Amino acid sequence: MGRWLKEALLDVVVTVVIVLAAIPALPWARWIVLVYTPLMLLLKLGALLAAPHLPRMRRSAPEALFHVLYGINVLALLVGRWWWMAVAWVLIWGLSVAVERRQRRG
Repeated sequence: MGRWLKEALLDVVVTVVIVLAAIPALPWARWIVLVYTPLMLLLKLGALLAAPHLPRMRRSAPEALFHVLYGINVLALLVGRWWWMAVAWVLIWGLSVAVERRQRRG
């Protein structure tokens, strides 16, 4: 369990920051999300394009954990009425699934 928790630590921290960013009184968290989200979108797009050529990464963390974290991210952004960021995180979620499937096939 400890190993997969380390693998998912960044994703958990990002989810905490996104939940905090949904609170309007915390502008520092909103700035982090504003910078991190476009970078993550670009990385996921690049990963999708390169997926057939990249070695498959084996993670010990359960795949369902990442779906739960992405779901929390989207829900928090929707509750915070940050519509465009919620759409961006739905795209990130979808791209992550597409990369995983593409790597599994290739």
